Amino acid sequence: MNRHLSVSAVAAAALLAAGCGGAEHAPPERAGGPAAQPFPRAAGLELPAHAAVLVPETSGSGDLDLARFTPRQGVYTVYARCTGKGRVAVVDAGRPGADPSRVACDQVVTVGRVYSEAEAQALRMRVRGGTATWTVGVVAGAHDV
Repeated sequence: MNRHLSVSAVAAAALLAAGCGGAEHAPPERAGGPAAQPFPRAAGLELPAHAAVLVPETSGSGDLDLARFTPRQGVYTVYARCTGKGRVAVVDAGRPGADPSRVACDQVVTVGRVYSEAEAQALRMRVRGGTATWTVGVVAGAHDV
């Protein structure tokens, strides 16, 4: 299922449709507290081969602010997967009170399209109630699941 979102709900509902997984890329370490340390990876993602990568495949097992990006095409696609116990969500860091987009652990890759203005986006991975390990990547454009 794809979500067509208004600008005011841009990244809060970034993830909902399901797909499959596979490839690996090592992300750069980022500031953000304990989650910025290297962690064991969840199973990799299979990002579209010719898509422009906005956030390279990044993994962790705690809260982490992802690299900021600006979508040029008015839409971007988020791929996420998690394993283990706990609740993992993608949160719009600019609107932390907005509804987060949940990532179902121990299932197929969660994929969501987000329609947005061409302005800086700030997403945060959030883990609650457990020790789930997650992997996320963001590519430009609308991609099939």
